[in-house]
Amino acid sequence: MMQFLLREVIQDQGQTLFQDTELAAGEITIGSAPDQLIQLRGGSIARQHAVLQHKGGKLSVNCVTKGTTVTVRGENVSKAELSVGDELLFESHRLQIVAAPSGFDAAAELTIDQELQDHAFETAYVTDLSQTVLAKRGPAYLLSLIVILMAFAYPFSAYLMRDTASSDPVSQAGPHEGDYFWSSGPLLPAHQVEIGDDCSACHKQAFQQVPDNACVECHQGTNDHYSEQVKNHMAMGVTQCQSCHKEHNEPGMMIVESDQLCVDCHQSALKDLPGSAPIAAVKGFDTRSHPEFKLNFLLPSVVSKGTGIGVNWLSERHEFGSAQQEASNLKFPHDVHLDIDKVQTANTGEGMVCSDCHTLKSDKEHFEPISMEQHCSACHDLTFDSAQPDRQLPHGEPNAVVQTIEEHFVKVYADPAFKENSQGRKRRRPGQEERIQHCTDTAFNCGMQRAVTEAKIQFTQRGCVTCHEVSDNQGDDIYARWQVLPVKITPDWYVSGTFDHASHLTQRGQSEVEVCSSCHDAKASHVSNDVMIPGMENCLQCHGDVAAEEKVIVNCVSCHAFHPAQPPTASVVP
Repeated sequence: MMQFLLREVIQDQGQTLFQDTELAAGEITIGSAPDQLIQLRGGSIARQHAVLQHKGGKLSVNCVTKGTTVTVRGENVSKAELSVGDELLFESHRLQIVAAPSGFDAAAELTIDQELQDHAFETAYVTDLSQTVLAKRGPAYLLSLIVILMAFAYPFSAYLMRDTASSDPVSQAGPHEGDYFWSSGPLLPAHQVEIGDDCSACHKQAFQQVPDNACVECHQGTNDHYSEQVKNHMAMGVTQCQSCHKEHNEPGMMIVESDQLCVDCHQSALKDLPGSAPIAAVKGFDTRSHPEFKLNFLLPSVVSKGTGIGVNWLSERHEFGSAQQEASNLKFPHDVHLDIDKVQTANTGEGMVCSDCHTLKSDKEHFEPISMEQHCSACHDLTFDSAQPDRQLPHGEPNAVVQTIEEHFVKVYADPAFKENSQGRKRRRPGQEERIQHCTDTAFNCGMQRAVTEAKIQFTQRGCVTCHEVSDNQGDDIYARWQVLPVKITPDWYVSGTFDHASHLTQRGQSEVEVCSSCHDAKASHVSNDVMIPGMENCLQCHGDVAAEEKVIVNCVSCHAFHPAQPPTASVVP
């Protein structure tokens, strides 16, 4: 079995295009017949003209029809051994042997003389009525009448009879067969499964296009592309689902992916849009024809609330590269956690990787929320009394933290099992003053005094304040004195675009951290305020809207959904 790579060279409007076809056969057949692996037409090319064979590591050409020849190295021969660089001429069609890529036994570039190919195709058919025994006028009238009857009268009768009651269960099972005369093609498989042969499920009225309400009956969760209340949108003329989504067409594809659909409307800036900023002009995907990305920041707004404060979260869009920082109210140094010399995972002792905290959702775009219990507690405990390291503080509510501390230290001073603590336990680091002085008060008062001191330590020196922003009103009521500001991590930085993380997470020869760091420079980030979201220049390193070496082509709908989904809710660290 020979593995053969055929590369067809196509000239299209001054551009040279290549189309590769992989062939696997004992021999590569060449001729004008439809069953030939390389079909060439015109001149004296026979239906089965020649074959390419690969034996003993050598490639050869052999003519199979008696009297046929092929031009090799300027000579007409019936067979010849071939080498890289040899050119075979079949009339004016050229087949040049080239070096075979890895995995192939042989390869060739084919340049077809399109004029010869088309001429041979046209002359193969009888196209003039004068070439037959038929007259013109009589058959024309007869065929016109047949067309009218078959293409209109019969199908229309089927429409009129569709709702006629019938006791025959077979006739009620689907539309009249005459309906198929009007069908330009089959339904998409998804629609076929849903509605079967019930044409009226979508075609509500005869001789009218499918109305939007017929689409919305099934696609209720699909958002509009733009508001119909905007006058300049209505003037564009694209106001119905069927304007872009065409059924019964082959090949079956209802989603239009051509950039032209988008550029027709967006090649000029769109202004006067209610509730949103103007949309810049877009003509392609490069630095000249596409505006710089805008990041969606989730920012806290602190307001007075009762005797304390509250936080309202607002979404603001800022252009990439602006001075705006992330403000999640979380303290987290990425560089420390990704440094294996400073942090190792509790189970394996290996360095941390991005997926230890960031778990991709099923939509392959966003990430699951991060929580203390699932992602942090394996390495970070909430102990507060070195004498009882198993006792930990609850995570989440400051009042519950204070209550736990009070209950613990009152018991420490009151329980006979902790008699040594009734005199007050001293904890001191070298070079620092003692935090707890000797207590001669009642056990309850000593425990409460110790609890106040420990709560202050947790909220202002270590503990909660290590990872969280804490508000301190300096009040006497320790239950109302400290507030831990809520944490919310921006879930979607590009709300107007989509990004498939799954397809970007596999790169040959790179570790997980290296793959993620190619876009997010986490190893250089030592504060949570750093914005590690890349801009357009980062995407242009690998992508573009025209074919280029080592670049993947993207179009508008690769990153922008025509029917945008609702933005996800913010990721909350409880």
